[in-house]
Amino acid sequence: MLRNYFKIAWRHIAHHKTTSAINILGLSLGICACLIIYLITAHEMSFDKFHPDSDRIYRVTGTLEHLNGDKFRCGCMPNPTAPALRKLVPGVEAVANFFIYDAHVTVPDGSKTPKQFEAPKSEMDNNIIIAEPQYFSIFQYQWLAGNAATALNDPFKVVLSEKEARRYFDDVPLESIVGRQVVYNDSLTLTVSGIVKDWTANSDLDFKDFISFSTVTSSFIKNGIHANWANWDINNQVFIKLAKNVRPDQLNATLSAFSKELLKPSDAKPAAGLQPLSDIHFNHTIVDEYSRKASLPALYGLMAIAAFILIIAAINFINLSTAQSIRRAKETGIRKVLGSTKKRLVLQFLSETFLLTLFSIGVAVLATGPLLKLFHSFMPVNMHFAVTDPKVLLFLGGIALVTTLLSGFYPAKVLASYLPAVSLKGQGGMPSQRSFLRRSLVVFQFTISIVFIVGTLIIGKQIHYMLNKDMGFRKDAIVNIQTDWHEPASKKNVLAQRIKELPGVSMVSISGNAPAAKMQNGTILRYQKNDVESQLITADEQFLPMYAIKLVAGNNYRHSDTINQLLINETAARSLGFKTPEEAVGKSVFMGMSDRPNSHQVFPITGVVADFHTQSLHDAIGPLFLVPSDDWSKMINIRMDFGKDPHGFRTTMASIEKIWKQIYPGKSFEYSFFDETIAQFYEKDQKAEQIVNAAMAIAIFISCMGLFGLIAFSTEQRTKEIGIRKVLGATVSGIMVLLCKDLVLLVFIADVIATPVAWFFMHRWLQDYPYRIAISWWIFLLAGLGATVIALVTISFKAIRAAVANPVKSLRTE
Repeated sequence: MLRNYFKIAWRHIAHHKTTSAINILGLSLGICACLIIYLITAHEMSFDKFHPDSDRIYRVTGTLEHLNGDKFRCGCMPNPTAPALRKLVPGVEAVANFFIYDAHVTVPDGSKTPKQFEAPKSEMDNNIIIAEPQYFSIFQYQWLAGNAATALNDPFKVVLSEKEARRYFDDVPLESIVGRQVVYNDSLTLTVSGIVKDWTANSDLDFKDFISFSTVTSSFIKNGIHANWANWDINNQVFIKLAKNVRPDQLNATLSAFSKELLKPSDAKPAAGLQPLSDIHFNHTIVDEYSRKASLPALYGLMAIAAFILIIAAINFINLSTAQSIRRAKETGIRKVLGSTKKRLVLQFLSETFLLTLFSIGVAVLATGPLLKLFHSFMPVNMHFAVTDPKVLLFLGGIALVTTLLSGFYPAKVLASYLPAVSLKGQGGMPSQRSFLRRSLVVFQFTISIVFIVGTLIIGKQIHYMLNKDMGFRKDAIVNIQTDWHEPASKKNVLAQRIKELPGVSMVSISGNAPAAKMQNGTILRYQKNDVESQLITADEQFLPMYAIKLVAGNNYRHSDTINQLLINETAARSLGFKTPEEAVGKSVFMGMSDRPNSHQVFPITGVVADFHTQSLHDAIGPLFLVPSDDWSKMINIRMDFGKDPHGFRTTMASIEKIWKQIYPGKSFEYSFFDETIAQFYEKDQKAEQIVNAAMAIAIFISCMGLFGLIAFSTEQRTKEIGIRKVLGATVSGIMVLLCKDLVLLVFIADVIATPVAWFFMHRWLQDYPYRIAISWWIFLLAGLGATVIALVTISFKAIRAAVANPVKSLRTE
């Protein structure tokens, strides 16, 4: 029986090629979009879910509340936290402290030249940590060599992951690697004490080098890791594993007492808290420098887009199936007369839908691989697609079932409900109800399409605004070169001086960072009783003129290698209590820099600069100050000026690279354009724009295919009517209006419905931007007109053919 169902279904699909092609193409697009979005969400949702007892693993987080009410939350804690937690906090099975360490690596190779591995250019790529032995009690690894219980007990030991060991030592047997030496930052020589297998699942804790924590007190590293309660270093992390049957809320009172007793920085009120391991990947409010954050709202938005696209594709199937119901009325009547039950008829029609869905899934699977390669820059790193993956197969099976029921159940129910006496006359029951349903579904399709069009226009306009808004400084023709933090400051000063002498170089400045960066350092400014959490940029006296940052009061500071004066921005002046920028000039402010020499000193304000954006336009301008500091300024900023020489840039950069290799032999030369760095701030926004653009294109395409199918069916049903009207004198334009007006009216209704819906969602979306565009009325008008024109173009092709057809042939049509 089931075989017979599929045989008949195949015959029906083969006989109605146009309708079947429209349904398969629409469903394929919908399923392909769902599959890609499923892969993205499954990838992001999988981070750190594989650890044994992951529900008992937490990160200890710190919150610093300043006197003005500002709160700073980070995944960091002072260095003495871990040993204190072990002694004072009950209900904890294991506590581990680790410190993210930035280093270049040298691997001695006997008489051969040692292998050199540069330090990562980005904090996100840093995979070296200094860890306590308990780290391996909380996070489980498969040990390929060495002993987990003792590998990190002694100083000057390091455990490597298998891939890192292969990178350092090539194909040497793993057992032979244990005992070999690895040198970090030229002078920290460590012995390999163990090798662990790399995690194959996704993790934000994907570290490769594990240096024993006891090395700190026995080496120069102790100068960079402060063992005091006042130092909150973003690189210092504490993880705990709760004992069984202990809930995190049971520790709240103990942690509160712990915070009051021990956490006592002078600049803010501190507090410790617990963050679940599963929350690290998604929580943007808690700052760290290693987790690759994803946005849960964005993932939910993607899921909603996938659902809407699939529903739009299913609507096409429902519309075309119910529209063709009259054709199949006689078939249904004969089947009922011959004894077929309603249940069997429903199964027959559902089998046709299921077969179409299987074809669509096949097309979607074939298209997914190439599409992922085409849009690889928009996909999460390390995301893979394997159709044989059991989870993917399960998802496709679920999609097949849902799509079959969503698309096929109502048409099957309608066709199976016809009365035999009426069906055998070629009539379908309840035409007005089916017509109302089809119109409602078309309105729904185009409502979603118009919402996507509005979203595309507004997102594109907002991104254009952010990329082109005056940020308060010059950003074109500027190149940034980041020098190595571990190299002596004198080297970068020599490099800067020699670059100044090159033709094509207009100006050179040395700073700790560019005016705008993804993350800026910060500390407290205090004037009288006002404490202000402020961002900090270390820079020389050339920084302001180079970036054309305006002084609104006072003067630029003089050349100095140490911190002895400062500049503040207008926002900092207001926050500190000064009524005008001029009032701030000459006043001395307290600067809290507890992790630096000469900390907690008072310095004079030499000038006030105009507010400029130090981060993306996602963030409001906050208090900022600038200070001179040779030790903390490692970035070289170069303003280019080539006049009309088209080859000037290449020539100058080649000269700079030559100088670099002379000063930093063995170090790779890299540079970035400042304006491109700013554009990268909005990479996620641009990805969101691309996704909405793709969703809009798919939604409109599927909707238009449905319109084409409906107009094709309508013209076919009204062939004789059109012929009679032409014989009686109807014009081509009159027939065109007759055929198109109902569908165009539906698009107009969709536009009316979509306008407030789109405004609501886009207004909510724009609230996340402190600096945003205004939503203009013309955007909705343009979206409505665009949808109407697209619909007219879609249906006009078929309508024109019907209108210009020979009426003699039309009247002979059966």
